[in-house]
Amino acid sequence: CVADIHQTLLDARAGTAILRGRPVQPGDIAVLVRSHREATLVQRALAAVGIPAVAAGKQSLFSTSEARDLRALLLALLQPADEGRLRAALATVLLGQRASAIASMEREGDLQRAFQAQLLHWRERWQRGGPFAVVADVCAAQGERLLALIDGERRLTNYLQLGELLQEASAQALGMHGLLDWLQGQMANADQNDEQQLLRLESDARRVQIITLHKSKGLEYPLVYLPFVGIDGGAPNNAAHCTVHVGGERQLHWKLDKDEAWDAASGQRDREQRAEDARLLYVGLTRAEHALWIAIGDLAGLGRTRLAPLLGDLQGLRAHADVHIDDSEPVLRLPQLPVEQEGELPAVRGLTRRVPHDWWVYSFTQLAHADAGNDIEAAATELPSPAADEPAGAELPLEPALPEPAATEAAPLDPRFMGSRFGNVLHEALENVDFAAWGGWTPDQAAPDGQAELLRKALHDEGYADEDLDDGVAVLVPLVGHTLTVALPEGGALHSLGEGERRAEIEFHFAIEPTAVPALLQLLHAHGISSARRGFGLRRRLEGLMTGKIDLTYVRDGRWYVLDYKSNRLPGYSPDLLQIAMRHSEYDLQALIYTVALHRWLRFRLGGAYDYVRDMGGIRYLFCRGLDGNGNGVHVDRFAPALVDGLDALFAGGDAAHAELVARAIGARA
Repeated sequence: CVADIHQTLLDARAGTAILRGRPVQPGDIAVLVRSHREATLVQRALAAVGIPAVAAGKQSLFSTSEARDLRALLLALLQPADEGRLRAALATVLLGQRASAIASMEREGDLQRAFQAQLLHWRERWQRGGPFAVVADVCAAQGERLLALIDGERRLTNYLQLGELLQEASAQALGMHGLLDWLQGQMANADQNDEQQLLRLESDARRVQIITLHKSKGLEYPLVYLPFVGIDGGAPNNAAHCTVHVGGERQLHWKLDKDEAWDAASGQRDREQRAEDARLLYVGLTRAEHALWIAIGDLAGLGRTRLAPLLGDLQGLRAHADVHIDDSEPVLRLPQLPVEQEGELPAVRGLTRRVPHDWWVYSFTQLAHADAGNDIEAAATELPSPAADEPAGAELPLEPALPEPAATEAAPLDPRFMGSRFGNVLHEALENVDFAAWGGWTPDQAAPDGQAELLRKALHDEGYADEDLDDGVAVLVPLVGHTLTVALPEGGALHSLGEGERRAEIEFHFAIEPTAVPALLQLLHAHGISSARRGFGLRRRLEGLMTGKIDLTYVRDGRWYVLDYKSNRLPGYSPDLLQIAMRHSEYDLQALIYTVALHRWLRFRLGGAYDYVRDMGGIRYLFCRGLDGNGNGVHVDRFAPALVDGLDALFAGGDAAHAELVARAIGARA
């Protein structure tokens, strides 16, 4: 098979193997096999003589040697001072150190220290950027060596795919030890039938296609090779069980003894297998468009195969120009197929654009947590959550000079249902309950039909124990009920909003051009926003993307509103106290960012038909623990047009850039 493909490609380069008026290419050739093991054998044999091939078999990514290599690297990163782990990692194909270099570490202390310093660098890189950052760096550094291997592209593809999966798993805050446990668990339970674990194909451009007979059904290829259809190993069947089909159903039979039942079942299994072999042979024989190559000769069990009855008239078969029956002796050694060059390689482009150091993906939480000793990068390592801005403890302190009125909640707070964890539950509940179902709810009533189950699910998904769910539902019912039935300043309540009038958890991303922090603070302070702030960490300017999620965006009487739910516990919920709470936690800055996001979106979607003064209704912050129907617990504001336009202009790169963006948006809509 390999020798014939090799010769065909040599003839193509000499101009004597022509297909459709052009020389035969590797991509015109398909090798059909029965199993992944056979596919691997063919791919390695082709690669050994320089013929590129891609195999489309099924194999779990976690059962590959590349998974073992990354496990060795992770073990070394956990303990960089452990010489045994260091040597094991250096010996992997990924790092590819020679045995002589590893052995010389005994005598050359500087070499060992250099390797350990590299591990420490990768460990820090892992902690700052995640596992994929390290895997990508290593693959980039070792790429030339890896791609020079016979199966180098396959290995490189596997390393990068594993790096992506490790990065996804790291989002669960497992830590390096937890990530090692996760990887080892995946390796121990590797499943080739799990779509998430299947190998990603290498580039198949101009490569020989190696595909299983099952996968090839319904497909056609110009040139088809069948190297294994004439082989039947004939190994004795020692299986302790077998599966047969009876009456359209699958039946499992166990070999308890050599009795008639087992003989009948195993005999039926053998007949079904022979019928399946015949079907697969038919598939293989009918896939070729122009030519078919079949291997016969001194092969194990050729007489027992389904191919054997078709070989009665070999001379007649050989008379067909498009069928090649090969019974020649295998070629033990073939020369490398010369690498084909397609003209001169273009010069490598030089890097002229500098990525700004200050470019970042910002959020309100990162900005609010950034101060002179805590830069934005540090805040960015915190996991985002719907209630990431809620206090971790029970209390939000207010200005000491302000007398503390009694809390307005009817019952003392249960410490189980406080802080950001319960805030996440409340956000989840309000995202998924049926607003309209709560329209007739009154205090001291149970949840409407079908709503308690949604509240229980929100608690369960956040990790609350089963024995706490009933108590949690009892706390959630009045919070959700008051939130959805409290009167809003523009009239009505949330429960009266139709599905088309509201959207929950709108995620936004908008660009921030280089924005000087002093200019930003000057604008904010001029309008009473974040008055106590003197900077955002150590940065002198902000640049990148602003991202966030708005709890609820709704429209009433043609005006748009930004609404945010808060589960903070305050000493009181009167408008004056809410104003202090908004300033203290910088929720006024959050509300402004959300308003600018909605402002930009409406301007883009509506173009010249949008007007902030006419169409923006303002912000509504509902402090759910203090809603009582008398105006308490509801913070209402509407930012001045000069503030919204000014911040939008700053983020757009200044007044000129802002005007250009508006003109582009209006032109695009027109």
